[in-house]
Amino acid sequence: MLSLLLCAALLQEADTLKASVVSTHKDAPVLRPLEEVHLGGRKAAPVLLSDVLRRFTGVQIKDYGGAGGLKTVNVRSLGSEHVGVFLDGIQIDNAQNMQVDLGRYSTQGLEGVALWSGAKALRLQSAKEYAGGAAVHLLTAAPQSDSLLLRLRGGSFGTLNPSLQWDKRLGPRIAMRLGAEYLGSNGRYPYQYFDTTLVRENGDCRALRLEALLSGQTGRGEWRLRLHGYGSQRGFPGPVIRRASGFPLSAERQEDRDFFAQGFWTQDWTGRYSTALRFKLSSSYTHYDTHPEKNPMAMPYNIFYRLRSAYVSLSQSLEVAEKWYLDLSADLDGCTLGSDVGQFVSPRRGSVFAALSARYQSDRFRAGAHLTWMGAADSFDKHQAGLWTREDASRSAWMPSAGISWNAATWLEIDAFAKRSYRLPTFNDLYYSLMGNASLRPESAFQTGFDFRAHDESDALVWEVRVSPYYNCVSDKIVAIPTTSQFRWTMLNIGLADIVGLDVKGAFNRSWDGWNAGVTIRYTFQRALDHSSPGSLTYGNQIPYIPLHSGTADASLGYRGWTLVWEWSFTSERWSRSANTDDYRIAPWTVSDLVLTKEFGGRLQLGVRVSNIFGRSYQLVQGYPMPGRSIMASISYSPF
Repeated sequence: MLSLLLCAALLQEADTLKASVVSTHKDAPVLRPLEEVHLGGRKAAPVLLSDVLRRFTGVQIKDYGGAGGLKTVNVRSLGSEHVGVFLDGIQIDNAQNMQVDLGRYSTQGLEGVALWSGAKALRLQSAKEYAGGAAVHLLTAAPQSDSLLLRLRGGSFGTLNPSLQWDKRLGPRIAMRLGAEYLGSNGRYPYQYFDTTLVRENGDCRALRLEALLSGQTGRGEWRLRLHGYGSQRGFPGPVIRRASGFPLSAERQEDRDFFAQGFWTQDWTGRYSTALRFKLSSSYTHYDTHPEKNPMAMPYNIFYRLRSAYVSLSQSLEVAEKWYLDLSADLDGCTLGSDVGQFVSPRRGSVFAALSARYQSDRFRAGAHLTWMGAADSFDKHQAGLWTREDASRSAWMPSAGISWNAATWLEIDAFAKRSYRLPTFNDLYYSLMGNASLRPESAFQTGFDFRAHDESDALVWEVRVSPYYNCVSDKIVAIPTTSQFRWTMLNIGLADIVGLDVKGAFNRSWDGWNAGVTIRYTFQRALDHSSPGSLTYGNQIPYIPLHSGTADASLGYRGWTLVWEWSFTSERWSRSANTDDYRIAPWTVSDLVLTKEFGGRLQLGVRVSNIFGRSYQLVQGYPMPGRSIMASISYSPF
């Protein structure tokens, strides 16, 4: 129910602005998030996570169109695989390409979504959270009382999206949540191809997500256990290219079956010393079939991959003196990848992450310095000259970072950070027979940035202006470029990418006589240049899929349960390759959406959303046209 979510996010954004002076409690992070939306837990709408993040400053979403299209996130030009997505402090991974498909996740049951660029330096965070280049954090709302929430969304392109969420108190200190969500769509939407209107084929999707959450409290701590199951079947419509009449369309299909169990336990032992234990067990299955009997031009593939992983993390925090804290975290991670592909190398990897952090927090000043070490060892089978041999490869890296936050005045806050991050090529990057590149080098990034935030509030008026310049330097940047399929990718290194950017945000919210009005404007400038080989054709060009200019504008008006929201987005021209030529140019685009919702007595909510009101033709990824005008209606009911 995207309409309800965005309305709630815009109208509640004023609440986020009211933190004039961030609490100096030991649980407060050193750095503030770049963006944060409070979703309201039980009342959060069951919409795709990508629809929330695409409104954030400095974020680009790669969307391949339709309900079943792959959706990945890129923050400040770092790349999708350099952005970690964490659910309750534990990283999400998958078996296809290690780029988290945001289309698989709903905001149902989430308390909030936050985006960080530098290390946030939060008490008892895992070592992996220090290591990444940027991070999206999803915080689950703990079940509090008995409730049932039923939702239904549906509309254009045969989309049907029912869900339910049941919370139940099992005792004074333990509660349970059960959730289920189904998404179905035929994926058939019209698009403009030169002077002809065609219909997107083989883009259907059927997906089912089931979750169970058990949450409890101890005397001075809490624990949580989550079971998550996801299954889907979808088609890959393929890119739109010039084809002769009658050329076979894509018949590629993919089936996914993912399961994970994860949990955490935190405990304050003495008031000065605390620990946190996290774990995760996961199994991901991917089946890919090109169905050559339907498309004789397709390469005949019918293969599966299965990734199994285990993860455990122990974090400790000690208050060594008043306002001074030390944090030590260690993570162990092991995974194996299997396939039925002939002569598949069956890689195995064991990883260790360790992080030491020192923090200082006073009423107006916070600072943190962190040192993270990562070590990884791969072993894999190699077939050569008719014989199988086992080979090993190991890598390690040190990743220092530091951040400061200063409340210069009651209306002015200043943050600054510097950080080095390091990313190994994934199994998929190296070993997938359809896309792997065994010569890929690890990716290293240096990030630095500032954040200036001016804000004020009164009983009726809240405003915020935020300016955030930054610089990223990425060596051996790993770029994943789709070929003729969303399953098959070309993996390559860009030797050196220099990224200079500026994020600007202005927000205004006013309430009077039952009315509420708000405006939020976001703008991002990113000059991300390929500086790999002086004198080459690509030297000094913008790296793939990064626009020089992009932004959003949202305006909302509410009165006695009615809410009207207008959303506008724009992106300047981009290129799908580092060679910025006309052949690879992706045209600029603007899109407008309109949302209308009505709440009745806190139990019933109705909404309608009209997307791409003017029916603009545009592409986020070259060759993958996005849907034109569409309408989605939603209803939400809570009987108790």
